[in-house]
Amino acid sequence: MRLNIQIYSLIYSFFFGIVFYFLLDLFNKMNIKFVLKAIVSFFFIITLSILYFLGLLYINNGYLHVYFFLSIMVGYGLIYLLRSFWFTRYRRK
Repeated sequence: MRLNIQIYSLIYSFFFGIVFYFLLDLFNKMNIKFVLKAIVSFFFIITLSILYFLGLLYINNGYLHVYFFLSIMVGYGLIYLLRSFWFTRYRRK
């Protein structure tokens, strides 16, 4: 795989991690019953997985590497840390 395609894939994975964080946060704030939430969460994860793989299919013909998952986790973790830092430091004053 060429370097520019790997960089596009890493950037896509990073931003997918950010979007995943915000969508998961919105999903967790929904007030629905446990059984319905379990069913909806199953379809939610399946839909996000399909969207991720369709994006990778468009960018790099569907090649999947471990560092793409690491990039998703870095994007998710970065937004988690920034939001927790923002709410603990600046919102309480």
